[in-house]
Amino acid sequence: MRHISAIAAILLLLAVGTTTAHAQQERVVEQSRATRPTWIGLTTPAYLAVTEVGDTLSEATDKAMNTIRQHIINSVAVNVASAEVMLSREVTYDDWSSIMCDYSSVLMTEAAKLPYLHDISVSNAADIYWERIYTRSTKSYRYEVSIRYPFSEETRRELVDAFIAIDNAKVEELTRLRNELATIDNLDKVKDAANALEALKNYFFDATRKDEAEVLRRNYRALYSRVTLNVEEQGEGYCIFAIMLDGRAVITSVGARLRSDSALEMTVRAVENNRYMLTYNPEYASPKDINTIEIIYPFGGISVSKTIYFDAPSR
Repeated sequence: MRHISAIAAILLLLAVGTTTAHAQQERVVEQSRATRPTWIGLTTPAYLAVTEVGDTLSEATDKAMNTIRQHIINSVAVNVASAEVMLSREVTYDDWSSIMCDYSSVLMTEAAKLPYLHDISVSNAADIYWERIYTRSTKSYRYEVSIRYPFSEETRRELVDAFIAIDNAKVEELTRLRNELATIDNLDKVKDAANALEALKNYFFDATRKDEAEVLRRNYRALYSRVTLNVEEQGEGYCIFAIMLDGRAVITSVGARLRSDSALEMTVRAVENNRYMLTYNPEYASPKDINTIEIIYPFGGISVSKTIYFDAPSR
């Protein structure tokens, strides 16, 4: 028993000696105020307390603010994931970790739409305290910055609700684009929809919605391969045609490319009922040759074309 007590006493002396030696190795040479705040290291339901180290005061302050920002984002992500994911499907621990990282990443990119996240700054801190510390063994200085930042449960709830609103808006956009796929009447919307779906795919952080956005994007792009040109009326010097998609006439702002060896002054303009009129000068067409005009529309890397034949004018 005496032996154990002696060992304990020795260990205590060593600990005290080590602490004393460490204290002698480091000393505070400058501080923002005389008394060290009692809130340092103490996070409460209404405030975060963070301490970070840097070679300069600015570096340590930036680190502390980044830590606060990430802590708030992670806190919101936990609540959002709980509300959106855990209640809807079972997930493994690895899935949960991945989902957490995804939510945090998306919150970082969406921060500009959430005023509280966007406005996280030193100016909004409740209190700041810093020390400049000298280490004798390395003859170096460092700054320790402690920041107390307001973050209440009410604010957390508001952020969760705001983010869920953003997420729901993305789902509504996906649903709208899915419903509009079969009713496209303007081929310009195909490119717009494909770009919007690419953005949605990059936004969605779960495989189900990400895959759905990608499949829908491909379906939109595939519309170009189903486009045809249908000649409806033709006479000397003109031709009326329609750009057809799945049996309906559609429009586009894309200009037609026209090729001919025997027609001049070729132009295409939109007319009523989603039709287009090609006009041309056949004056120099040869009655001995096969006279053609090729109408070409480039859509998304695919060329949709139609060749019309015309006779030389009678003289």
